[in-house]
Amino acid sequence: MNQQKSEKLKAVIQKGKWSYVLKHGVLGWGVLTAILWSAIMHFIGSIPFTESIFLALVLFSIGGVFWGLCMWFFINREFSKLEQD
Repeated sequence: MNQQKSEKLKAVIQKGKWSYVLKHGVLGWGVLTAILWSAIMHFIGSIPFTESIFLALVLFSIGGVFWGLCMWFFINREFSKLEQD
């Protein structure tokens, strides 16, 4: 089990930090969260979707960079622990 997990993490790490941050942080978290937030605000009736999506895409994408960097840190720490065992 640990060997399989270690190989998966190694494959992720080999692709590089910024590739991970862009794919999982900006696109995976930032853009999807921006769309979801804008849709919820639209259906609640407080902000039209077209007005909120542009600002949300910028702000949540910036947040996605930080999210991706934090997750990268945890992935590297987990990989180091698995490699030591």
